Amino acid sequence: MRRKETDQYVGCGLYTLGQAARLLHLRPNVLRYWIGGVGAASIVSRKIATDPVLTFAELMELHFVKLFRDQGVPFRAIRKAAKAAELKFNSPYPFTVKRFDTDGKTIFATLKRDETKKTVVEDLEKGQLVFQKIIRPFFKKLDYGTTDVERFWPLKKRGRIVLDPQRRFGKPIDFETGISTDAIAKAVAAGDGQDVKTVAKWFDIPVEAVKAAIRFEKSLAP
Repeated sequence: MRRKETDQYVGCGLYTLGQAARLLHLRPNVLRYWIGGVGAASIVSRKIATDPVLTFAELMELHFVKLFRDQGVPFRAIRKAAKAAELKFNSPYPFTVKRFDTDGKTIFATLKRDETKKTVVEDLEKGQLVFQKIIRPFFKKLDYGTTDVERFWPLKKRGRIVLDPQRRFGKPIDFETGISTDAIAKAVAAGDGQDVKTVAKWFDIPVEAVKAAIRFEKSLAP
């Protein structure tokens, strides 16, 4: 990808389809279907090019979708909730807006009645429950700016690892040193394997940073 084409993504994060799928614990073909599918499957409205990329905001939106789907919430319910939140929050990525933390339950409760005033229990009761039990704790891994998610802490905020679109195009890094988790993990695995203290000396970073990077990279393994 040429420099001009990447300039537009500075500060937005930059993830190939493969990278995003790995971070979301999804198969690439499933992620492609979510993004490029039609109807209920089209969660984030993007057209996949020959060399597709996702932004940090899109990655975070898809994280929320993954949490709902893992708990069995139908695409129909997710799309309805996303559309209602998009209109309410005036954002193309409504699940990543700070107000969704407090209004998500209200949105699902409202959607329990459709345009015919009939209750849509089969789709939305589960969505409302998942929001309370699964989605709400997820907010503890997020840092917000004025309105939108600015950083994601996959190991929680005490776990050192962060995805920040303002740093290294949003790739997973050690927050304190800025070194990518991938580089640290590869250094540990090099040759016949290295002691974490040795790798810490190579990078001039705390041993805790090496251990956190290894733990994170192992969490992404299929």
